[in-house]
Amino acid sequence: MEVSSVMEIEKKYLLKSGSWKKNIQRSEKIVQFYLTEPGHQPTLRLRAIDGQGYVTLKYPSKNADILIREEYEYQIPIEDVLAQQRQAKGNIIEKTRHYVVAADQHIWEVDEFLSPDPLLVLAEIELNEPDQNFELPDWIGKDVTSDPEYSNLSLAFKNIK
Repeated sequence: MEVSSVMEIEKKYLLKSGSWKKNIQRSEKIVQFYLTEPGHQPTLRLRAIDGQGYVTLKYPSKNADILIREEYEYQIPIEDVLAQQRQAKGNIIEKTRHYVVAADQHIWEVDEFLSPDPLLVLAEIELNEPDQNFELPDWIGKDVTSDPEYSNLSLAFKNIK
């Protein structure tokens, strides 16, 4: 079984315009949910991406300016993901992820959320090193990397009593 990456290094931003859409390479539909609640470590996430299933263990980041955390992702049968969906904690997240090429050739992941917040659009860039240089495209807005309100886990539990 293949593990995707062990260390995830990323920055997250709001968008200030839709000009990124002209540089979309490809898009995919994602349905994801959690089997753990906020505060439980590691976070256990299940995803269905275009008919493929994935389980991910994520550990918390210890850095405020950039997300650096251990992440272990495994492909599993889509049937296993669908069978566990009734066990979801919080809201189920549905989004379209677009892979967008910037002028400096970095690939940005732009997520347009369908639920639970259909007005939210976030862009992430995954880096190889914490101090890696990259240019901010003109459509990038506020840096929300250190704002927990914009984590997918927080979105899954937004407005849950």
